[in-house]
Amino acid sequence: MQSRIVDAASGCFVVVDKPRGPPSAQVGSWVRDLLGAQKSGHIGTLDPAVSGVLIIALGKAIRLSKFLSGEDKEYVAVMRLHADVPLHKVRQAMQEFVGTITQKPPLRSAVAKRPRQRTIYEIELLESKGRDVLFRVKCQGGTYIRKLIFDMGRKIGCGANMLELRRIKSGDVGETEAHTLYALKDAVWECKERGDCTALNEMLIPPDRMLARLPEARIKDTVMPSIAYGAPIYRKGLASQPSQKRGGYVRVYSESGRFCGVAHVEDGPELYAKMDVNWLDPREFQKQWKQKKQ
Repeated sequence: MQSRIVDAASGCFVVVDKPRGPPSAQVGSWVRDLLGAQKSGHIGTLDPAVSGVLIIALGKAIRLSKFLSGEDKEYVAVMRLHADVPLHKVRQAMQEFVGTITQKPPLRSAVAKRPRQRTIYEIELLESKGRDVLFRVKCQGGTYIRKLIFDMGRKIGCGANMLELRRIKSGDVGETEAHTLYALKDAVWECKERGDCTALNEMLIPPDRMLARLPEARIKDTVMPSIAYGAPIYRKGLASQPSQKRGGYVRVYSESGRFCGVAHVEDGPELYAKMDVNWLDPREFQKQWKQKKQ
């Protein structure tokens, strides 16, 4: 059964409910080793003290991570105020941060320390207890919630710091789709020891399903070998006329429904797109060609 796990994890995604404590990279390494994948990568780093939705890319699915890394995020957080403040004043200050804000990344972050703009879509005060305020925020990817809380504290006038933070959504993936490391370990054990891979198969997300936001393009089955070897997609090889225009990306499928990868749309008179991430293995088609020749 181990070989089936390796095959399944060679190019897929797993959504983990990251616990507080370990770094995101460590969680990714645990998942990689558990499933026997050669490599792994995580999308949207969570600090060690932060829990919640963490998407892990396994195998060649890492090449698709760039299409997910910038997606919107949603969090619940506990802000501790440094003085007693009327709740209506807190709520009013929060709403002043809805829209475009400017943030300078914290000193301990790995990115350049220059101001950058981020969009806050929603801030909702959920409940409060003493000086602790629980709220939900939906924001653009790359927003620093700890810095947001610090700035809100200054706006309120008393100062504030982040007590707890949990990511409840990354793009379209919510916490109801996330699995604990214990659940994943149990699913792997069931597959290896009992031959029942039902639970594990439900946890391993096919690459194209994670890219559901991208429009779809269909190519003729006859052009798959040339695409596998790196040829671009010409209009004469299309099985359907996609709506995506120049500069965008499309998920590419064959007429028979096989996922072929992601292409960058050129939208020329003859050339439609160039493959950006090719999911096809040319060795498969080389073998088929040799068999036909014999």
